Amino acid sequence: METDINFTLQQLGPVLAAVMHALSFLGTEDFLLLLVPFIFWCVDSGFGARLLFLVVISDFVNGLLKWLFHLPRPYWVDARVKPLESEISYGLPSGHTQSATVGWGYLAVRVNRWWMWLISALVIVSVATARVALGMHFVGDVIGGLIVGLIVLVAFVLIEPRVTRWIAPKPIGFQITTAFIASLAMIVIILFVRSTIGGIIDPIGWAQLGGPIAPRSLDTLVSDAAIVFGAGAGLALLKRSGGFDARGPWGKRIVRLALGLIVLIALRFGLGAIFPREPELAGAIFRYVRYAIMVLWATWLAPWVFVKLRLA
Repeated sequence: METDINFTLQQLGPVLAAVMHALSFLGTEDFLLLLVPFIFWCVDSGFGARLLFLVVISDFVNGLLKWLFHLPRPYWVDARVKPLESEISYGLPSGHTQSATVGWGYLAVRVNRWWMWLISALVIVSVATARVALGMHFVGDVIGGLIVGLIVLVAFVLIEPRVTRWIAPKPIGFQITTAFIASLAMIVIILFVRSTIGGIIDPIGWAQLGGPIAPRSLDTLVSDAAIVFGAGAGLALLKRSGGFDARGPWGKRIVRLALGLIVLIALRFGLGAIFPREPELAGAIFRYVRYAIMVLWATWLAPWVFVKLRLA
């Protein structure tokens, strides 16, 4: 059985499991929530903005492919495999592996030093191995995540400069409208793709072994659409307000990062506690609003505050 590899890795002991948890974190949304703002606020805002769009596009593609393949995770089909983490989505392709591939791969492309390529390759392989060892994915899932991640990364590197050159000289209203239309187009695609698998019933055994799962939830993909709008609008507004230079003394950079993250995390969890999650339509609308506000803070309001406080 394909789950034999998962089972074998899980017999190597709790120390390995702890290491796998740490490595898996390098491909998570929470890690990127720290990495992208750090680069945008403290290193290079242009680099950070491009990394944000790349990660969101990759996540969107991953979510759609999970729906189209609608395949289980190892612990949904084999009770021997223990879920050392918990996921509610389908298995193929591995989102952590794909995110690690595009994120760390893009870091390697931008830095373009042999040591960065080596670090990126090691992280990607480590994340993929961790997802198998934690019982979250079959080997085929992580290979799929790697392949899709590479395709998305190469396409982004080739296409992004042309899109940037096209949109940059346009008026601010055009830029914000374009971001909103792109966001709406993503939502239309989300609803269409989900409707194509609406008549397919997942085996009841998946939920019995996997615990609470919601593989067709709109949450992640709606968040991606909101981020595209928030980032597009925020960057346009930032440019109109005079831009933002991420350079400066490292003391000020660290203060920026701390202040920005405190507000960003407060928005994420504070609005998440206030906004309703049910029914599904209301939950999706409020989730869209929450993530759009978060990204507007990160790409526009936070840099504006930094400048006013003379931190930038």
